[in-house]
Amino acid sequence: MQFKRFGLTAGILLLASSVQAAPQPEIQELFRASRTPGERIVAYPQGTPELRVVRVSLPVGATIPLHTHPSPVVVVVTKGAMTNVRLVDGKEVVSVVRPGNGFLDGHPDEPHFVTNKGPEPAEAMVTFASVEGLPNMIPMK
Repeated sequence: MQFKRFGLTAGILLLASSVQAAPQPEIQELFRASRTPGERIVAYPQGTPELRVVRVSLPVGATIPLHTHPSPVVVVVTKGAMTNVRLVDGKEVVSVVRPGNGFLDGHPDEPHFVTNKGPEPAEAMVTFASVEGLPNMIPMK
């Protein structure tokens, strides 16, 4: 009887060691902010909420012209590098954003433009916390 128990126990241990644990999800926070790079707090617009996620591709030398956003916008660069140039209290503030880094936009007093001055195409995932019918950006003259 003891040999049977030993055999059963050894069989269970052998089976357990050959069964791998199920893969576990990996959750990594990529970005968190409560203020824009110019230290302004964004405001959520009134209306029916609508989240939008877009991919922005910037070839070398391309520029998204001067604009503002009427709602909070999170930009996370996934490829290349994007140069973000914003006007903060009349001063130009420049930051280069590389893959894995991002920034929060969405204040009317911080017009900005984004350009690719790097040697390779750049790409970003952009999330707009907007409302139905509101444009993603407002061009500046």
